[in-house]
Amino acid sequence: MSVSSWLKARSVELGASLCTAGVLIGGLAIGVPFLLERIPEVFLYSFCCVTAVFLRAAIDLAVRASVLAVHGLRPAPAAAAVRLEPSNA
Repeated sequence: MSVSSWLKARSVELGASLCTAGVLIGGLAIGVPFLLERIPEVFLYSFCCVTAVFLRAAIDLAVRASVLAVHGLRPAPAAAAVRLEPSNA
């Protein structure tokens, strides 16, 4: 996955979580009774929704960096010695 496609995917996830948080907090602002009964849960869910995207991106970057580091630490395989022998044909 290239950097631009990774950034595009994370920005879509962030946009979706911000939209969800915005709808919930907007519902509080206009006075939706179901949400008004659960004000702390609405803010907690909104915060967790956005934070989960950042946490997933951080974990993904950490895994990618460690895989890249492991591939960089491994030595290249040694070339096999080729021996030519006369054929018995």
